[in-house]
Amino acid sequence: MANTDAPMGFWPIRHLCGGEIRLSEHICTTSAAIFKGDPLKVVAGGTVEVAAADDGLIVIGVAAEYVASAAAGDTVKVWDDPNIVFGVQADSGTSPAATDVYNTANFITYAAGSTTTGLSIMELDASDIGTGAQLKILGKIPDPDNVWGEHVNLEVVFNEHFLKAAVAGV
Repeated sequence: MANTDAPMGFWPIRHLCGGEIRLSEHICTTSAAIFKGDPLKVVAGGTVEVAAADDGLIVIGVAAEYVASAAAGDTVKVWDDPNIVFGVQADSGTSPAATDVYNTANFITYAAGSTTTGLSIMELDASDIGTGAQLKILGKIPDPDNVWGEHVNLEVVFNEHFLKAAVAGV
């Protein structure tokens, strides 16, 4: 059975160490929309904005809410603990397999999310598994309708994160 192509950014699944998933508030840099599930990066002045593929160690976490057009200085709630395990869908064109577990990858180049749902459309870039470094793949989300292959929903942690050092994949 093929997986459904329904990107929705990143969503928290659990805490890697069994802890509680908490939110922090961060100050927005720009008036651009931030969608729930968008990865965010830190920028000059202690503010955050939407991150891009290959942003590296300046990624701080994932937006926990939709902010349609924050004025600079407004805040956004963020899941910023580097020990949060997130779910994310793999993009089209490549079929991740169980052999990709513990490997690294990037997320795709940013595209604006849905203004109807307020959700991100960010995905894991399956074409650079083993070469990208932003995310570490922990496995597929256990669900009978989620199978290894194109559009699989994966469990990941941020390998490159502002609050921790990155380590190479296997």
